[in-house]
Amino acid sequence: MYKSKNKDKKFNQFKRQLFLIKLIFDWNIRKKIKLNKVKKILLLRQDRIGDMIITTPLIRNLHNNGYKVSVISTKDSIEFIKSNPHIDKTFVWDWSWNYVELFKKILLIRKEKFDLAIDLREQLEPKTILFNILTGSKRLVGFNKSNFFSFDVSINYNNPKNHITMKMKEIMDSVFNLNYDSLEYDAFVSKMIDEKGKNYIDNLRKNNKKIVVINPFASLRERDMSLEQLADITKTLQFDYNNLEVVLIGEQSLLNTIPDTAGIHKYSSHSILDVIPIIKYCDLVISVDTAAVHLASAFNKKIVGLYGLFFWDVRFQKLKWQYFNSSALPKNFKIENYLHFNEYAWSPKTSNKSIQIFSQQGELINTIPPRLIIEGIKNILN
Repeated sequence: MYKSKNKDKKFNQFKRQLFLIKLIFDWNIRKKIKLNKVKKILLLRQDRIGDMIITTPLIRNLHNNGYKVSVISTKDSIEFIKSNPHIDKTFVWDWSWNYVELFKKILLIRKEKFDLAIDLREQLEPKTILFNILTGSKRLVGFNKSNFFSFDVSINYNNPKNHITMKMKEIMDSVFNLNYDSLEYDAFVSKMIDEKGKNYIDNLRKNNKKIVVINPFASLRERDMSLEQLADITKTLQFDYNNLEVVLIGEQSLLNTIPDTAGIHKYSSHSILDVIPIIKYCDLVISVDTAAVHLASAFNKKIVGLYGLFFWDVRFQKLKWQYFNSSALPKNFKIENYLHFNEYAWSPKTSNKSIQIFSQQGELINTIPPRLIIEGIKNILN
């Protein structure tokens, strides 16, 4: 009952905030985008590393077509693109900002005088909507935002069974009509970090051993693998395969919670950049986190991805579609037809062998029976 009341309160608070933002700030006469006038582009990507990885094809192709591309995102995501040569400037987004701090960042962004800003997200968050419509860019593009006049172009996009990278393709096609090279991901690190990771893997490859990397931790703790699952997987790999070395990756503080086991290696890393070469030079990646799955896809690795099939909060999702994009909705609108399917949207994007293993609907990853995970791993290894 208490959780239900909290959800109701949050839901009604969101509705009020969105109403006020639209009433006070959403005043704009939509204008056409003249591509010959666009030089500086700001990508609004206020989310996690995995989302940034799938955005790299868009960044690369915009850069290769002569645009100066800047990005605003969370600290870890900005860290990931630090060595990306296709990016002009980066700005850090902080979810803890109060509205005074938010407006200070808005003033900083407005000084850049961007020609075009692209909102890559669809989440129902008053802070990001307010920020995005006040960036001061000459034109603003977003997905499914036809009800907001501040968006000069609203791309009507509803393909829940498409891979998430198809949204990047949609921008390149419908906004820029670009000749793009591919939708492959980029992951850049310095030569020093790459050599450190390669040397670590090479030292484990004695007698031509295969390297299996396990990422048991996600960006949200409720999506982590359980210690029991991890123990069963590593014991089976050690017992059934004498030509493997197992490497665990993740934040050091989280790795420290895993009991030390003979023959199981923990790679000490300070940031996402440190684990990029570990994934690049290994043979198989097992991960509960889509960021590691996307990185493995970037290097065409064999992948075992673990996914929790969560239930959507239908009220929030319905409000998002109706509030942002009601003019584009059919009369027989059903929100169930507008929700992403994890097994499609966030699947591995590799031509190598890969497998997805899912929890029961509405259950967490840590409820997946270890035997199912082990069977999937063996299918890939054998």
